Amino acid sequence: MQEFPLSRPSAMLARSGDSLGNVAREYLEQVWKVAMKLASAISEGLGLDDGYVATFLGEGFQILAANYYPPCPEPDKTLGLAAHSDHGALTILMENGVDGLQVNHNGTWIALQHVPGTFIVNLGDCLEILSNGKYKSAEHRATVNAQKTRISIAIGHGPALSSSIAPATPLVDQTDEVHFQPIVYKDYIKLQQSSTIRGKTALLAVRKNK
Repeated sequence: MQEFPLSRPSAMLARSGDSLGNVAREYLEQVWKVAMKLASAISEGLGLDDGYVATFLGEGFQILAANYYPPCPEPDKTLGLAAHSDHGALTILMENGVDGLQVNHNGTWIALQHVPGTFIVNLGDCLEILSNGKYKSAEHRATVNAQKTRISIAIGHGPALSSSIAPATPLVDQTDEVHFQPIVYKDYIKLQQSSTIRGKTALLAVRKNK
């Protein structure tokens, strides 16, 4: 995994020099602007300065994941993507109109219905840690369809890989209770990716008073 700050395009897109690379680069930049607007609203919701979360993200770390789920004749016997939460702060998802995303709400899997012309925004573990648990990361999974192909493009947003992620100091000052141990973002990604048990196990590993 490599880190590509938004101020310089990824090496892959820069080398391509074709229209697809240009479109992808422009899309990433525009999605980043959406993420920054969301970050401002989240900061306000936490009672922080409106630029707090954006400052935490800095120049930013983006991950693009294109997911292709072909039709499956027995969809009840498999999953397109196992249950997990995203390691970053915000994931902005675009899909092709075929339902398949499910979110775990209090132990019940809720199927999300596609709304044309909209994005899906998942809150990630980084944001749960930064907010000291006030915002919860979304545990989700992808199912498959018996007749239709589902395609989704997810853009994850996080801080620099070398950043330390920890509860925001103003929130800790208010509550005097810290719910998460600080950890370097790169190490958190490794912790999450190395776990054989999915769900939110990585987040539990850095939580205090488990």
